[in-house]
Amino acid sequence: VNFTKPIPQTCFRSSIFATMKLTGKTPLAWKNLTHDWRRLAVSIAGVGFAVLLMFTQVGFRNALFDSQSNLIEKLDGQIFMISRAKFTLAAEKRFPLNRLYQVRTCEGVAGAYPVYTELTTSVLRKVETGKGNRGYPIRSIGIHPDDPVFVIKGIQQQQQELHQFGTALFDRESKQKFDLEREKKALLAAEHAELAGKNLALIGTFQLGTDFAHDGNLVMSADSFGNYFPHRQRFGDPLSVVDIGVIKLTGAAAEHPEKVCQDIRKELGTHNAKKHDPVSDVLVLTKAEFIDLEQNFWDESTPIATIFRFGKIIGFIVGMVICYQVIYSDIADHMPEFATLKAMGYPAAYFVKLVVVQALLLSLVGFIPGTAVSVGIYEWLGGSTGLLMEMKQDGIMEVLLSTISMCIASGMLALRKLLAADPASLF
Repeated sequence: VNFTKPIPQTCFRSSIFATMKLTGKTPLAWKNLTHDWRRLAVSIAGVGFAVLLMFTQVGFRNALFDSQSNLIEKLDGQIFMISRAKFTLAAEKRFPLNRLYQVRTCEGVAGAYPVYTELTTSVLRKVETGKGNRGYPIRSIGIHPDDPVFVIKGIQQQQQELHQFGTALFDRESKQKFDLEREKKALLAAEHAELAGKNLALIGTFQLGTDFAHDGNLVMSADSFGNYFPHRQRFGDPLSVVDIGVIKLTGAAAEHPEKVCQDIRKELGTHNAKKHDPVSDVLVLTKAEFIDLEQNFWDESTPIATIFRFGKIIGFIVGMVICYQVIYSDIADHMPEFATLKAMGYPAAYFVKLVVVQALLLSLVGFIPGTAVSVGIYEWLGGSTGLLMEMKQDGIMEVLLSTISMCIASGMLALRKLLAADPASLF
């Protein structure tokens, strides 16, 4: 090549396309992101903080739904019966016990068992030597010790011991305010406690967890339950009204609970449990329908779920602001280099791709530490509150997609300055 002669225009254009091919293989987006490690660390911290905010809100929202339906999940039945007026588990609406007797005659039913619950007058108080202290509301659950209604191992293993009158099992996931020894059974039994103003012996523990309406749980025999809460029925047996009916099906019928559920509704005069039927005083639901009923109440009838969704939106906006500042600053610092590429003939699509890839990389490198910190926060909050703070796969995907969308949207906003710039005015 004779360098003393001018390079033909065709050769210059060829060199441009050759350079574009080479730069297509060069990780320019990654180089822009990592050339300054201190700035990268700040960027990761900012994106990770936004990820943490979103994970916290998603975790509380999932904890709301999972914790409220946790008792239903732990009941060993395929079909459930509740009062038609019972809009949530915390509502003390009950139905007559003879409704369960009717169900026991239906085809495919292996057993129908009553579960009793009480919250309003269920106050647990630890009695200390020489002085008393205030009591705290706790959910009391009454069952017949011979009825297989729970899938919780701690209850199954100690259920027969509840035949002893005036005894109960204590949920070790209850809030710390109850201040009871939970680790060793001997220490737990030595505690002096009162329930509804009457002496109570705590003989063991199990693990269930709290929710947004109940700070803890006690499980006792139905006979003990009736003694502590005789007011459930103003005249007559306090156990003659039931809070939850647990219906177990035979092996073949358990594979098609919906069909048995329809048969039970016909038997009780309820052809459609989702419609207000003035004939029947109960709802007969499959486990999935029961869980949906409980979760829909907290999702649609209370502001809690809306608050958590709004908190996630706030986290998304905060992340967008942080990402915008990071990408905008990077574009501003490298504007001469970008102007040179524009003058060489690089199309706008190249810069769009470059910024999108850089934003995508930023979202991924910020998502990893944000997720790691969120796992620790989940464990700490779950242990402190007793709520079911679990890192679920759908929650991870939800936050990951939100993080990617957040960073890409911020990159598109920051890209406007580059696309509108005139290379000639930058030199």
